[in-house]
Amino acid sequence: MDIDNRHFLNWIEECNTYNLEPYLRLTVDNQALGYIHRDYAQHLTEYSDLITVKGKEILFSEKINNFSNRTAAMSEISEDLYRRQLLSSWVGEQYDVSTAFDAETYFTLERAAATRFGISKYGVHINAYVLKDGKYYLWVAKRSKHKPTWPGKLDHLVAGGHSSNMSIAETMIKECGEEAGMAVELAQQAKAVGLVDYVAEINDKLSRDTLFVYDILLPESFQPKNTDGEVEEFYLWPMEKVLQRVAETRDYKTNCNLVIIDFAVRHGFITPDQPHYMAIVKGLRDNGL
Repeated sequence: MDIDNRHFLNWIEECNTYNLEPYLRLTVDNQALGYIHRDYAQHLTEYSDLITVKGKEILFSEKINNFSNRTAAMSEISEDLYRRQLLSSWVGEQYDVSTAFDAETYFTLERAAATRFGISKYGVHINAYVLKDGKYYLWVAKRSKHKPTWPGKLDHLVAGGHSSNMSIAETMIKECGEEAGMAVELAQQAKAVGLVDYVAEINDKLSRDTLFVYDILLPESFQPKNTDGEVEEFYLWPMEKVLQRVAETRDYKTNCNLVIIDFAVRHGFITPDQPHYMAIVKGLRDNGL
């Protein structure tokens, strides 16, 4: 496979380029939970009974001092921002807001607002692959052109955000059913293989994401069926074609590139004797704020 590994490193660098200077910290108990661009923070001054913009910080009002009323306040703010078209979409799923995945949850927040508020988000991505005569083939999904985010881009067969009150494994199985029509018994064969972590600045928003990565070896007879209307088409491509698309185009949804690069490292398509190997491996993890 004749691909310059620098292309893969470029994706990692792009997904970890940001400048915190213009961002205000959303803070609870001296813990920075989110980062909101100062221009967008101007809209939040209209909710002075709930939150206060003070210097470089955004604080809840004194009466907003526990999980329940913080969640209620953020729900009220998010719903109003959506009505005013200051949030571009609404999912109806809640994210836990904390300083780390297994830390105390300070409140929950509508999924569509999480990136706008610079909240750490968690999701699952599944590398669904097939082996034919010892060669790797990866299932590829083309996102619906009607999706509000990344319309028409290439994606993993299964990927989705982690919602409150669900385990990562439950999220993975749910997404397998919704996005690929995969039976629970088959989805349970997916293996957790690690994570990919990044912070990307996109249109004055900080996307702070940790992706829990799974691999699943599917039988050649498997045919995916999308059940939630989010996918236009499926392809089963040789791994070499997938890596060429990653290296030479912007066809994939951006974060998928990182998960595919991680798969390529773990399955020997990118090896220690090749240029940029250490930078690629290190760059895929531990980049969060």
